[in-house]
Amino acid sequence: MKFGKRLNTLEIKTHVREYTPPIIIHTIVEPSESGPKEIGVFTNVLLEGSYQRIDLELGKPHEEYEKQINEYINFSFEIT
Repeated sequence: MKFGKRLNTLEIKTHVREYTPPIIIHTIVEPSESGPKEIGVFTNVLLEGSYQRIDLELGKPHEEYEKQINEYINFSFEIT
């Protein structure tokens, strides 16, 4: 088998994964006398070609934020 044919065969068999943009959770912190205090948590998620802002509840662990974001994304896709 020649190199060109072999390369074409390999390229046909490769599966290109769909790009999934990263989800970055932003925490808004303000200074106070007792130390830094969280005043807000949000994320921007790419849905249907535009970024949607999702406001999250304060004081939860990172895993809970990820779970809430995934539920929101799945809910958005069920509507459309």
